[in-house]
Amino acid sequence: MHWFERIALRRIDDAAANGQLRGLKGEGKPLDPVRLRESADDVLHRMMADGGFLPPEIQLAKDVAAKRAVLDQIEDEGERTKLRKQIALMELKRAMAAEQRSRSMRG
Repeated sequence: MHWFERIALRRIDDAAANGQLRGLKGEGKPLDPVRLRESADDVLHRMMADGGFLPPEIQLAKDVAAKRAVLDQIEDEGERTKLRKQIALMELKRAMAAEQRSRSMRG
């Protein structure tokens, strides 16, 4: 067992002894077998999303979808052209952010 695992187990034991692990969501229910097979990256991404953090490319994708919805409502062709350019720029930024994340994950 690594040193950080021992520290984590000690902190869990201390929290349990102090009653800090009572009343948690899912207490008394069986563990989800799908979540037991999650990788560390899957857990990290889920925790980040639950905390309200989205990677830049995901946030940009949501922003693009919102702007596309607005685009359908605009009748002025000049405004539509301006918004299309904004969307194209955002899509380029999203692609660049996704590529950067992909490169950083490869090593």
